[in-house]
Amino acid sequence: LKSVIKEHPEAILVNEGANTLDLARGVIDMYRPRKRLDVGTWGVMGIGMGQAIAAALETGHPVLAVEGDSAFGFSGMEVETICRYNLPICVVIFNNDGIYRGTDVNSANADPATTVFVKGARYDKMMEAFGGVGINATSPDELKRAVNEAMTSGKPTLVNAVIDPAAGSESGRIGNLNPQSVLQKK
Repeated sequence: LKSVIKEHPEAILVNEGANTLDLARGVIDMYRPRKRLDVGTWGVMGIGMGQAIAAALETGHPVLAVEGDSAFGFSGMEVETICRYNLPICVVIFNNDGIYRGTDVNSANADPATTVFVKGARYDKMMEAFGGVGINATSPDELKRAVNEAMTSGKPTLVNAVIDPAAGSESGRIGNLNPQSVLQKK
């Protein structure tokens, strides 16, 4: 994605998520001012799709919205709006099947852990359902090819970028500050 933005410096970059925001902010350089929209450090999740729509409507420029699968879950149905207005937005969802990681285990019972999503979810099918372009990318080459094509075509596109479920880590690594149950200590 770093090279895609370099090749399309007029594009607006929107990004949100925990690891996705943290990593993209440090890796993807901007080549023109006022072209990055994100939630800020420790900001709220769920505003990325609205930011992408506003950026496309206000500027007419292509928008690359880089989302974590959890962040996308807050306002992902905005893909309908993107398709309805045929906006030049490419949404890339880094899909690791969960919040931070898709490998957590529920130690209390057989239910899935609250941080684990449906394995193998195909977010690209949501975009296709509304008439946009959906692509399932399982390699960096597939991702780059799909995003380049989307940025050039201007068609509403969603790329489901499948990544390793164990690749994430807690954003900020401050989980040790969470309150601990008194029951666990007994």
